Amino acid sequence: MQWAERQHFNHGSSLMQGWGALLLLIACVLWAWLGFLIWDTDDSLYCFRASSICEMDTTMPKQLTLLGISAPLSVAGTGLLVAGSVRRQTSAHVLRVIEMQQSEERARNK
Repeated sequence: MQWAERQHFNHGSSLMQGWGALLLLIACVLWAWLGFLIWDTDDSLYCFRASSICEMDTTMPKQLTLLGISAPLSVAGTGLLVAGSVRRQTSAHVLRVIEMQQSEERARNK
C-alpha cells in the first residue's frame, strides 16, 4: 500500500514539475519576443496631410501586454517547478528516515 501511495505522490510531483517547466518555457518565448520588440524599436512619426497633427506609432502596448502576460507565467512556473521538486525530495527524505528507523528497530530486536 505504501508503494502505491508513494507512486501516486511522485506522479503528482512530476505533474507539478512538468507544468512548471511548460509555463517557464512559454514565459521564456514571451520574454524573447519582448526582447526582440525592444531591440527592434522602429518608432515612426506619422503626420496626416489634412492637418498638422502628428502621431508617434509605437509598439509600447504590445510590449506591455507581453510583459503583463510573461511575468505572472514566470512566477507561476517557478513556483510549480520548485514545489514539485521540494515535494519529491521531501518524500524521498521521509522514506529514508522511515527505512533508517526500521533498520534500527531490527538491530535492537537482534
